[in-house]
Amino acid sequence: MSSFFKTNRNSSAAIFTLLGIAIIYSWVGLTAQSGGGGQDSWNHYLFARWCYDHPMKMLDLWGKPFFTIFASPFAQYGIHAVYLMNIIATLFTAWVTYLTGRKLGMRNPWMLILLFGLQPVVLANFFSALTEPTNALAISVILYLLVSKKYRLGLFIASFLPLIRSEGIVLVITILPFLFVNKQFKQLPILLSGTFVFALIGAFISGEWNYFFEHNPYIRFEREGIFDPGSGDFLHFVNSHNEITGIWVSILLLLSVFLIVSYIYSRYQKKAPSEMSHLMFWLMFPMLFGFAFAHSFIWWAGILGSHGLIRVFMVVAPITALIAHYSIHTIMNLDVRRLNQTLKWLTTMGMFFIVFPGAQMPFPWQGKPSIAMYPAIAQFNRAFSYIDSLGLANNIIMHQLPEVNVYRDWDPFIEGPDMSKYKTLYIWSIDPEMKNDWIPDSTVIVWDNLHARREAFKRLEAMVESPLYQELKQFPYESKNPNDSIFNVRVFMKVIE
Repeated sequence: MSSFFKTNRNSSAAIFTLLGIAIIYSWVGLTAQSGGGGQDSWNHYLFARWCYDHPMKMLDLWGKPFFTIFASPFAQYGIHAVYLMNIIATLFTAWVTYLTGRKLGMRNPWMLILLFGLQPVVLANFFSALTEPTNALAISVILYLLVSKKYRLGLFIASFLPLIRSEGIVLVITILPFLFVNKQFKQLPILLSGTFVFALIGAFISGEWNYFFEHNPYIRFEREGIFDPGSGDFLHFVNSHNEITGIWVSILLLLSVFLIVSYIYSRYQKKAPSEMSHLMFWLMFPMLFGFAFAHSFIWWAGILGSHGLIRVFMVVAPITALIAHYSIHTIMNLDVRRLNQTLKWLTTMGMFFIVFPGAQMPFPWQGKPSIAMYPAIAQFNRAFSYIDSLGLANNIIMHQLPEVNVYRDWDPFIEGPDMSKYKTLYIWSIDPEMKNDWIPDSTVIVWDNLHARREAFKRLEAMVESPLYQELKQFPYESKNPNDSIFNVRVFMKVIE
C-alpha cells in the first residue's frame, strides 16, 4: 500500500482519495434528515426556485445573485437537486485544489484533497443549499488561474466575488497585494469589472444609481438599526478552530506561518526567491488572514449581521488547505523516508478521525443520522395535520420557517394587493399596530417560539393578548429541558371582524 503513495504528483492516488471523500459525502447525504446550514439554506433555495417567476430576485443581494442564477435550473427539481449541485461543487473544489498544488510543484499534492475535503467546516456544510460551497469552488478556480499566471481570466472571475457572497468585497481587496507585487496593477479594472457591470445592470433595471449598496442587506440593516446580530470575542473563530479546520490542519497552518516568516527573512538577506513561498505570502496569506480578520472584527463589533457563524470559513477552505500543505511539502523536501510516510498516514487517518467530532456528526458506524432534523419540524407537522383536520388547508398560512415553503412548494415572494394569489405569508408581515393590521380574515398563523420571535419580532404575549387573533391549539416540544421550549409551536387564526 505504501508504494501506492510513493510517486510525487500521483494522479491515481488523487483519484483514489477523491473517491474516498465521495463515499463519506454519500454517507452524509443518505443518512441526513435535513440539509446543513439551518434556515439560510432553505432561503437560498427559495430564491433559486422562484426567481423565474420573479426575475428581480436574480439581482437580490440577500439571495446572492451568482448562487441564485447558478442554482436556479437545479432548484426547479427540488432542494435535493441543489444538494447534489453543492456536493459536486465541493468535490470539484477538492480536485481543483489538488491541481493547484500540482501546478505549484508541491510534494504529494493528493493530500490536498484530504486537507480540504475533511475540514470540519466543509463536512458540516457541503450538504446544503448554502452559498459557501459554490463560493469555495470559485476561490479554487481563481487560485488555480492565478498560480498558472492566467491573470486576466483569474481576476475577471474574482471580480464577481462580491456577487457570490458579501464578504467577496474583502477577498477582492486582499488580492491587491499580489496584483501590485507582480506588477499587474494595469489589470485592476478587470478585478473590479464584474461588480461594476452588475451595479450598472442593477441601477438600470431598478432606476437606483446606488442599487448595489442600497440593497445590500447587511449595510441596510446596519443603517436602519433594525437587526441585532449580537457580538462576541475577537478570537471567537480562533477558539473555534476544532470546528473549522480541525486540530491537525490548525497545527500545519501555524507551522506554515513560521516557515513563511523564515522565507521573508531569507529574502531580506537577498537569498534566491521561491515562487511557491512568494505566492503563499502575497496571495494566500492576505486572502485567508484578511478574510479571518474581517469576520473577527465584524463579530467583535457586533455589526453587519455576523452572528459569529463559523460556516463562512468554508469559503476559504481551499486556501487553508494549500497553506497547510506548504508545511507538509517543506518537511517532505527533507527526504526522510519514514518521516514522509508518517506524514501521509497521520494526515489520512488523523483527518478522518478529527472531522466527524469537529463537524458535530456521528461516525458512520454509530448508526445515527449525519444531520439531525430541526426539532421544531415535528411540531410543525402536527400543527399542519391539525389545520388540515379543520378544513383550513386552503386558507392563507402564515409562519416564519422557510423550510415549510420548501417542502410545500409555496412561493413566498408574491407581492401586490390581490390576496387571492397568496398561499403563504411570513409572520413579520403582521403590523404591531392593530389599526394597521391588513392580514385577511381567517388567515392561519403557525407561530413558533424561535423564528417567529427572533426574525419576525412577534412575541407570544402580543399574539395572545391581541383581540384580532384567536389561539386554536398548542403543540409543545416533548422534553424535560425547559430551554427546549423554543421548539414549541402554536396555531392562531385571524378573527373575522
